[in-house]
Amino acid sequence: MDSEPEFKSSHLDRISFLAQPKKSKTVWATTPWILTWGNQESIRPLSRSAMQAVPSPRIKALAQPKKDFCLQIQLRKEEEEERRMKISRPSSHAVQYENVVRLATPKTRGRSAQEVNSPHSLLCEHDCPIWHVSPSVRNVVISPRILRLANPKTNHPIFTSNRQNVQTFISYAAQTAKMTSRLEQLSLPKLRKNRHFYDPGRPESPIRTVSRGARIATASARIQALSTPKALSKDYIPPREPTWQP
Repeated sequence: MDSEPEFKSSHLDRISFLAQPKKSKTVWATTPWILTWGNQESIRPLSRSAMQAVPSPRIKALAQPKKDFCLQIQLRKEEEEERRMKISRPSSHAVQYENVVRLATPKTRGRSAQEVNSPHSLLCEHDCPIWHVSPSVRNVVISPRILRLANPKTNHPIFTSNRQNVQTFISYAAQTAKMTSRLEQLSLPKLRKNRHFYDPGRPESPIRTVSRGARIATASARIQALSTPKALSKDYIPPREPTWQP
């Protein structure tokens, strides 16, 4: 008698377990796995020797996580935004005065450009306004080929300049002429039909017009066989909805 309740309870547990709906496996592919403390178990089991091994200084250095530069970029953006808000506020006159003084201060040039004796030497900085040419280049003999290449390219004899400034004369007859209906029709832009869609018509009418010969024609046995829809297999079982009985 005692074994009968245990047998019923085991059956009830099994039935309740089978009555649970199946979990969709698409959630595994679409939902990212949330990492929490305790679920970072390795995919492959680690050996005992690997867990008891002493890492070298090189492995410890490689095991250090990479520096997160995104935080520095975010802090820099916040500082720039805060500085911009301070400048844009009308109440921060001190910040605006400092910005005006900074912009009004002239740029200082290098020492070589401020010297009185030799302001333009061969060791002049890049911001010097004078182009320094070495003596060997200044004393070189220029060949006729280089002189011919140095001359600017001339225009073609048939070249005509821009004619936008040329005034166009319109005759009095063209100005006082009256346009006919034919000219108005020709001046209209050509309307092109959209070939992607058909004009809506009656629901029973075909999309494309069927000729009279096609409608009167008698279909052969071969055409009737080809027009028959493909039948289902004999072993086909249609999907059935689950029926729940109380």
